[in-house]
Amino acid sequence: LVNGVFVTPTVPLATTRASIWEQIKDLRDAKTQEGGYTTGGKWYHSDTFSRTQQIGLVMMGAGIPANTLWKTMDGSFVAMTQTLAGEIFAAAAAQDFAMFGYAEALKSQVDASSDPAAIDIDAGWPETYQGA
Repeated sequence: LVNGVFVTPTVPLATTRASIWEQIKDLRDAKTQEGGYTTGGKWYHSDTFSRTQQIGLVMMGAGIPANTLWKTMDGSFVAMTQTLAGEIFAAAAAQDFAMFGYAEALKSQVDASSDPAAIDIDAGWPETYQGA
């Protein structure tokens, strides 16, 4: 109360910006882990366990057993090949770069804004599987 009038305490702009940056990082990480990545018209899982398996496929190279089927995010299966494993790995890297780049662009907008809470941090992210 100031002179009998309730005054809402103001939050320092730096605190607001820091809080929004944490929200952006949470969104980025969720989209990176749950959003998948696409190649050849199919979406592939992007969680840590799936990434580990995908790296293993790349390392196997030509040693991937013939007729190995791989489940995609829509529930269908594709025949895994050395080429496809490499494409999945490249798609993962590209999606990671895009997610991190967009998060940094949002951070720049937040840091430059006098009203960072007005920035829609949910919009404009790179495409994910079914909008995850």
